Amino acid sequence: MHRDEPEKKLPKPRRSKPRSSGPLGPERAPSDRPAQIAGEIRRALQSELSRGLNDPRVQGMVSITEVVLSPDFSVARVRVSVLPEDRSPLTLSGLRAGAGFLRRRVMDETRISRVPRIEFELDDRMKRQAALDAAIRSPGVSDDAAAEQAPPPEASPRRRGGADGKRAGEEESGDPTR
Repeated sequence: MHRDEPEKKLPKPRRSKPRSSGPLGPERAPSDRPAQIAGEIRRALQSELSRGLNDPRVQGMVSITEVVLSPDFSVARVRVSVLPEDRSPLTLSGLRAGAGFLRRRVMDETRISRVPRIEFELDDRMKRQAALDAAIRSPGVSDDAAAEQAPPPEASPRRRGGADGKRAGEEESGDPTR
């Protein structure tokens, strides 16, 4: 190079934006893809179930409450709620028998390249929640009855004051009787 010619500057390589840290480590940010695929599977299955299956075991109102994908997208666990409850075991066996057919229908209705294997399980969370609500609101224990069973406030030993055991407004004194 000659002294008179300006030195050519090479462009600096572009740095990609740093990815945010996620549960998979500092280099991998969490993805929305599992939730998107689960939503697509749920929509396709719900529309197929609303049309009805030709299995006499599938009776009553079947609702898909949740679709959970395995980390490698090979299995989709579909949690279903069945009303009336007495038909749940029979309906669940019918859904499990038709899982291959339903998987094929999901392939036809969505643009997912590899549809995971579908496994059905009964979701009893609503049943447990209703039982808990009923227990909380049960008329067997009223507020008056609970108040009668509780010991009076003076009977229970309580420590008044702060962490040092002094009452509010009490000053430190040299008197050991206080």
